[in-house]
Amino acid sequence: MSAKKKSKNQKPKKGGHAEALSMITQVARNARTALSRHLLDLGLYAGQDGVMLALDARDGQTPGAIAVSLGVKAPTITKTIGRLAAQGFLRREGSPDDGRMMLVFLTEAGRDQIKSIRKSQRKTEKAAFAGLKKKEVAELLRLLTAVDANISETLRPDAVSASDSAAAADAEVPLTEEPSADGDAGEDAA
Repeated sequence: MSAKKKSKNQKPKKGGHAEALSMITQVARNARTALSRHLLDLGLYAGQDGVMLALDARDGQTPGAIAVSLGVKAPTITKTIGRLAAQGFLRREGSPDDGRMMLVFLTEAGRDQIKSIRKSQRKTEKAAFAGLKKKEVAELLRLLTAVDANISETLRPDAVSASDSAAAADAEVPLTEEPSADGDAGEDAA
């Protein structure tokens, strides 16, 4: 089977929410792939840029703090830090406050690499938004921010799923029983 080649100015498919979410996923995947290719030219793999940028924002973090800020598991960060240290971009030191704790710092080579990472990000951004006006990019950002807020809301530990809410609304019995006028908790007097 041959895949259809998509034109640069392909019109969006007519559809609803499923198509929109599918497109968001595809765009995110393609953007990450494009950036990964630029990073590979620098000798970096996907994900290594995130660790280095986190340290550029705040140098001297623990691997655990980096993992939390990037939303990944600690073993993943430990492996990535080891690889970046072997490449000469990071150094590890014991904490002066707690010798059991390891802190991670960018080296001079790492700081130089940050400039290249940012250049790669700009190349990817330029390609992604080619042909779009600033106003269109601003509107896209506004809409994606709203979609992200909606999705993030469902990820909260205390969030009620839409199906649970609908079931509760359709139920004939209230979720909580209120006391009746005679003080009983909604029970029929027999």
